[in-house]
Amino acid sequence: MNTNETIGSILKRRSVRVYKPDQVDLDALELILEAGRYAPSAMNQQPWHFTVIRNRALLDKLDASCKTVFLESDVDALREVARRDDFSVFYHAPILIVVTGDPNALAPQYDCALAMQNMMLAAASMDIGSCWMHSVMMLHATEKGRIVFRELGIVFPEGYNPYSAAVFGYSAAPLPEPEPRKSDSVTIID
Repeated sequence: MNTNETIGSILKRRSVRVYKPDQVDLDALELILEAGRYAPSAMNQQPWHFTVIRNRALLDKLDASCKTVFLESDVDALREVARRDDFSVFYHAPILIVVTGDPNALAPQYDCALAMQNMMLAAASMDIGSCWMHSVMMLHATEKGRIVFRELGIVFPEGYNPYSAAVFGYSAAPLPEPEPRKSDSVTIID
């Protein structure tokens, strides 16, 4: 199939789960963030704010708190993976981006997810890996978790909630092959 650069980036993007410790170039990070700011949003409200965490010590503390959420989860698979000594929720990535949004906007959860998808695709186009991090929202959804964020000094705009998060960095391993796609997931009505 003949594709253009955009389609190529979409098809090559994978969830990266092993990262080099190297920090992403600031110019590349700015392009990733710009791609997020250009995402569509309901009624063009752009109800988002982007929080970028690059501090290794802070990422490690937040990672440990997210791991605790996994251990206390009702989901067997999360508890099982979190029990591994070598498990890192953030896979030791050098950057975490959290997209928070105004809950009073028309569709903040979707708007923030679209912004994150734009950033993940922009990163893929520059050979920068990424992986969605739902654990951030899981942690923030608990009172204990919101206290953790405050104690770590991770402050979001007043009244905003985290709706999407992902880690970014250079992959330390070849990208995996894509999993097969479901063949019965499309209906075309003419």
